Amino acid sequence: MTTIRPILPLKFYDDEGRIKPTWPLMASLLVLMRAILVFIASISYRPDTSLLLGLFYPDRHYFYLCLLVGLPALLVMTMVIWRHWLRERWTGCFYLIKPLVMLALLADIALHLHMANHGHWVFSWIIALTLLADMLILLYWLRSRTLKLMLLDWREP
Repeated sequence: MTTIRPILPLKFYDDEGRIKPTWPLMASLLVLMRAILVFIASISYRPDTSLLLGLFYPDRHYFYLCLLVGLPALLVMTMVIWRHWLRERWTGCFYLIKPLVMLALLADIALHLHMANHGHWVFSWIIALTLLADMLILLYWLRSRTLKLMLLDWREP
């Protein structure tokens, strides 16, 4: 029995005929793993590695929590990058993509709401922009037709 896949424009398919990851998917994962990216950038800054970290994350505990939030997104990014290799060996891992991203998103939202509560709900641009980005990412992951089709396509052996 063959399944009939909805037709998308050809630009959405790779050489194997599978749906490629879209730029909003990659952007959402990069936003969720921003602490990991800042950490990598701070390591590469030779004169003072703590300067860049202190600029973005003045509180070390906040930095460590953001690193934990970024781990599921890093795992999903690894799965997206190695999707061809994983498809040959273990297609079941693609069922984990959406739950891992939702876990990271909800943890990030909860962390920033806790930070806002800890600051007695005084307006902060960082918290506001992060919550806005998280809500837009959540909306994308819940409503995107292309993302749903891509995840279904990747699950097929």
